[in-house]
Amino acid sequence: MKKKQRQMIGMLLALVVLAAAFLGIRQYNKNASSATSTTEDTQETVLDVNSDDITSFSYVYEGETYAFEKKDETWYYTDDHSLNLNQERIKAMILKVAPLKADQVIENVTDMSQYGLADPERTIQYETADRSVIINVGNLNSMTSQYYIAFPSEMKVYVVTTNVVTGFNYTLDDLVEETTEETESTEATETAETETTEAVETETAATETN
Repeated sequence: MKKKQRQMIGMLLALVVLAAAFLGIRQYNKNASSATSTTEDTQETVLDVNSDDITSFSYVYEGETYAFEKKDETWYYTDDHSLNLNQERIKAMILKVAPLKADQVIENVTDMSQYGLADPERTIQYETADRSVIINVGNLNSMTSQYYIAFPSEMKVYVVTTNVVTGFNYTLDDLVEETTEETESTEATETAETETTEAVETETAATETN
Protein backbone atom coordinates (compact mmCIF):
# COMPACT_ATOMS: atom_id res chain seq x y z
CA MET A 1 0.00 0.00 0.00
CA LYS A 2 2.76 2.42 0.99
CA LYS A 3 4.60 1.51 -2.20
CA LYS A 4 1.57 2.47 -4.31
CA GLN A 5 1.22 5.75 -2.41
CA ARG A 6 4.85 6.58 -3.05
CA GLN A 7 4.35 5.82 -6.74
CA MET A 8 1.28 8.06 -6.88
CA ILE A 9 3.12 10.88 -5.13
CA GLY A 10 6.04 10.47 -7.54
CA MET A 11 3.71 10.65 -10.53
CA LEU A 12 1.98 13.74 -9.17
CA LEU A 13 5.33 15.46 -8.60
CA ALA A 14 6.40 14.60 -12.14
CA LEU A 15 3.17 16.09 -13.50
CA VAL A 16 3.71 19.26 -11.47
CA VAL A 17 7.25 19.60 -12.83
CA LEU A 18 6.07 19.06 -16.42
CA ALA A 19 3.26 21.58 -15.99
CA ALA A 20 5.67 24.15 -14.57
CA ALA A 21 8.10 23.58 -17.44
CA PHE A 22 5.30 23.95 -20.00
CA LEU A 23 4.10 27.21 -18.46
CA GLY A 24 7.67 28.50 -18.30
CA ILE A 25 8.31 27.79 -21.99
CA ARG A 26 4.98 29.33 -22.93
CA GLN A 27 5.75 32.52 -21.00
CA TYR A 28 9.26 32.70 -22.51
CA ASN A 29 7.88 32.48 -26.04
CA LYS A 30 5.30 35.12 -25.21
CA ASN A 31 7.95 37.49 -23.86
CA ALA A 32 10.22 36.90 -26.87
CA SER A 33 7.36 37.63 -29.24
CA SER A 34 6.47 40.75 -27.30
CA ALA A 35 10.08 41.98 -27.40
CA THR A 36 10.26 41.53 -31.18
CA SER A 37 6.99 43.35 -31.65
CA THR A 38 8.13 46.21 -29.41
CA THR A 39 11.37 46.62 -31.41
CA GLU A 40 9.44 46.82 -34.67
CA ASP A 41 6.90 49.26 -33.23
CA THR A 42 9.55 51.62 -31.85
CA GLN A 43 11.39 51.99 -35.16
CA GLU A 44 10.90 55.41 -36.69
CA THR A 45 10.40 55.82 -40.41
CA VAL A 46 12.99 58.40 -41.43
CA LEU A 47 12.36 58.33 -45.18
CA ASP A 48 8.97 57.14 -46.37
CA VAL A 49 9.97 56.38 -49.94
CA ASN A 50 8.53 53.63 -52.10
CA SER A 51 11.39 51.52 -53.49
CA ASP A 52 9.59 51.27 -56.84
CA ASP A 53 9.87 55.05 -57.24
CA ILE A 54 13.67 55.02 -57.24
CA THR A 55 15.08 55.63 -60.71
CA SER A 56 18.81 55.54 -59.93
CA PHE A 57 21.15 54.92 -57.03
CA SER A 58 24.83 54.73 -56.21
CA TYR A 59 26.99 53.77 -53.27
CA VAL A 60 30.60 53.64 -52.16
CA TYR A 61 32.09 50.31 -51.11
CA GLU A 62 35.78 49.61 -50.43
CA GLY A 63 36.73 52.94 -52.00
CA GLU A 64 34.87 52.28 -55.26
CA THR A 65 31.68 54.01 -56.40
CA TYR A 66 29.02 51.93 -58.13
CA ALA A 67 26.11 53.60 -59.95
CA PHE A 68 22.95 52.05 -61.38
CA GLU A 69 19.90 53.29 -63.24
CA LYS A 70 16.50 51.86 -64.07
CA LYS A 71 15.10 51.73 -67.59
CA ASP A 72 11.73 50.10 -68.34
CA GLU A 73 11.70 48.46 -64.88
CA THR A 74 15.12 46.86 -65.44
CA TRP A 75 18.25 47.86 -63.55
CA TYR A 76 21.50 48.54 -65.41
CA TYR A 77 25.05 49.42 -64.43
CA THR A 78 25.28 53.07 -65.50
CA ASP A 79 28.63 52.74 -67.28
CA ASP A 80 27.80 49.51 -69.11
CA HIS A 81 24.24 48.51 -69.96
CA SER A 82 25.43 45.27 -71.55
CA LEU A 83 26.04 43.69 -68.14
CA ASN A 84 23.38 41.30 -66.95
CA LEU A 85 22.62 42.25 -63.34
CA ASN A 86 20.98 40.21 -60.60
CA GLN A 87 17.69 42.11 -60.50
CA GLU A 88 16.43 40.52 -57.29
CA ARG A 89 19.61 41.42 -55.41
CA ILE A 90 19.40 45.00 -56.66
CA LYS A 91 15.80 45.28 -55.45
CA ALA A 92 16.74 43.82 -52.06
CA MET A 93 19.47 46.44 -51.70
CA ILE A 94 17.09 49.30 -52.39
CA LEU A 95 14.59 47.99 -49.84
CA LYS A 96 17.22 48.55 -47.13
CA VAL A 97 16.87 52.32 -47.53
CA ALA A 98 13.44 52.82 -49.06
CA PRO A 99 11.64 53.15 -46.78
CA LEU A 100 14.43 53.91 -44.31
CA LYS A 101 13.80 53.13 -40.65
CA ALA A 102 15.88 54.07 -37.61
CA ASP A 103 16.05 52.44 -34.20
CA GLN A 104 16.97 55.74 -32.60
CA VAL A 105 17.35 59.41 -33.49
CA ILE A 106 20.03 61.47 -31.73
CA GLU A 107 19.06 65.15 -31.83
CA ASN A 108 21.18 68.32 -31.72
CA VAL A 109 24.53 66.68 -32.43
CA THR A 110 27.39 69.20 -32.23
CA ASP A 111 30.29 66.84 -32.98
CA MET A 112 29.60 64.53 -35.90
CA SER A 113 33.15 63.14 -35.75
CA GLN A 114 32.35 61.04 -32.69
CA TYR A 115 29.98 59.06 -34.91
CA GLY A 116 32.37 58.90 -37.86
CA LEU A 117 30.20 61.34 -39.81
CA ALA A 118 32.39 64.45 -40.01
CA ASP A 119 34.11 63.12 -43.14
CA PRO A 120 32.29 59.88 -44.03
CA GLU A 121 34.05 57.39 -46.28
CA ARG A 122 30.83 55.75 -47.41
CA THR A 123 27.66 57.19 -48.88
CA ILE A 124 24.47 55.79 -50.32
CA GLN A 125 22.53 57.96 -52.78
CA TYR A 126 19.34 57.57 -54.74
CA GLU A 127 16.91 59.58 -56.80
CA THR A 128 13.20 59.53 -57.52
CA ALA A 129 11.25 61.71 -59.93
CA ASP A 130 10.97 64.49 -57.33
CA ARG A 131 13.77 64.08 -54.81
CA SER A 132 17.44 63.30 -54.34
CA VAL A 133 18.70 61.60 -51.18
CA ILE A 134 22.23 61.34 -49.80
CA ILE A 135 22.92 59.10 -46.81
CA ASN A 136 26.26 59.44 -45.07
CA VAL A 137 27.48 56.28 -43.35
CA GLY A 138 29.44 56.58 -40.12
CA ASN A 139 30.86 54.19 -37.56
CA LEU A 140 29.65 50.75 -36.61
CA ASN A 141 28.74 50.35 -32.94
CA SER A 142 30.10 46.85 -32.40
CA MET A 143 28.41 46.60 -29.00
CA THR A 144 24.91 47.00 -30.41
CA SER A 145 25.57 45.93 -34.03
CA GLN A 146 24.15 49.21 -35.31
CA TYR A 147 25.44 51.87 -37.69
CA TYR A 148 25.33 55.64 -37.37
CA ILE A 149 24.07 57.46 -40.44
CA ALA A 150 23.15 61.07 -41.21
CA PHE A 151 21.92 63.38 -43.95
CA PRO A 152 24.05 66.32 -45.11
CA SER A 153 23.25 69.66 -43.42
CA GLU A 154 21.31 67.95 -40.61
CA MET A 155 22.58 67.96 -37.04
CA LYS A 156 20.93 64.63 -36.32
CA VAL A 157 22.34 61.12 -36.20
CA TYR A 158 20.21 58.09 -36.97
CA VAL A 159 20.97 54.70 -35.46
CA VAL A 160 20.06 51.89 -37.87
CA THR A 161 20.35 48.13 -38.01
CA THR A 162 23.56 46.75 -39.49
CA ASN A 163 21.96 45.38 -42.65
CA VAL A 164 20.96 48.86 -43.80
CA VAL A 165 24.66 49.38 -44.56
CA THR A 166 25.92 45.83 -45.14
CA GLY A 167 23.11 45.41 -47.66
CA PHE A 168 25.37 47.48 -49.95
CA ASN A 169 28.54 45.46 -49.40
CA TYR A 170 28.76 44.35 -53.01
CA THR A 171 31.27 44.86 -55.77
CA LEU A 172 30.11 44.98 -59.38
CA ASP A 173 31.20 41.36 -59.88
CA ASP A 174 28.89 40.35 -57.03
CA LEU A 175 25.93 41.84 -58.88
CA VAL A 176 26.63 40.52 -62.38
CA GLU A 177 25.00 37.27 -63.46
CA GLU A 178 26.55 35.01 -66.05
CA THR A 179 24.54 34.70 -69.24
CA THR A 180 23.74 31.31 -70.76
CA GLU A 181 26.30 31.95 -73.50
CA GLU A 182 29.03 32.77 -70.97
CA THR A 183 28.25 29.66 -68.95
CA GLU A 184 28.34 27.45 -72.04
CA SER A 185 31.58 29.09 -73.21
CA THR A 186 33.21 28.53 -69.81
CA GLU A 187 32.09 24.90 -69.75
CA ALA A 188 33.37 24.36 -73.31
CA THR A 189 36.75 25.87 -72.41
CA GLU A 190 37.03 23.70 -69.29
CA THR A 191 36.09 20.60 -71.31
CA ALA A 192 38.69 21.40 -73.98
CA GLU A 193 41.37 21.94 -71.34
CA THR A 194 40.48 18.64 -69.67
CA GLU A 195 40.61 16.75 -72.98
CA THR A 196 43.99 18.32 -73.83
CA THR A 197 45.40 17.36 -70.43
CA GLU A 198 44.14 13.80 -70.78
CA ALA A 199 45.63 13.52 -74.29
CA VAL A 200 49.02 14.74 -73.08
CA GLU A 201 48.96 12.32 -70.15
CA THR A 202 48.02 9.43 -72.46
CA GLU A 203 50.79 10.31 -74.92
CA THR A 204 53.32 10.59 -72.10
CA ALA A 205 52.30 7.23 -70.68
CA ALA A 206 52.60 5.60 -74.11
CA THR A 207 56.08 7.08 -74.62
CA GLU A 208 57.26 5.83 -71.24
CA THR A 209 55.90 2.34 -72.01
CA ASN A 210 57.81 2.18 -75.31
